[in-house]
Amino acid sequence: MKKLILCAAFAMVLGFASFAGAGCSPEEVQSKALAFTQAAQTKAQQAPAEYAEIMQELQPQLLKLQQEQNMDALCAFYDEALEKLK
Repeated sequence: MKKLILCAAFAMVLGFASFAGAGCSPEEVQSKALAFTQAAQTKAQQAPAEYAEIMQELQPQLLKLQQEQNMDALCAFYDEALEKLK
C-alpha cells in the first residue's frame, strides 16, 4: 500500500504541472509532494501501524484530488497530511 500511495502522489504532481494559473504553483505542489513522500517513508519505518492507519484515511482524499485536479486543494491536502504524519 505504501508504494501505491507514493506512486499516486508522484503521478499527481506530474499531472498537475500544467495547471499554472492556480493560487498554488506546480512547483509548490511538487515541493509539498516530496515532503509528504519523505514524511510517509519515515513514518512507515518508525511506526508502521500508525502509518497504515493514517494512509487509510488519506488515500481516498488523495484519489479524489487526483480526479478534481485542484492545485489549491492539493496544497491544502499536503499541508494537512504532513501534520498527521509528524
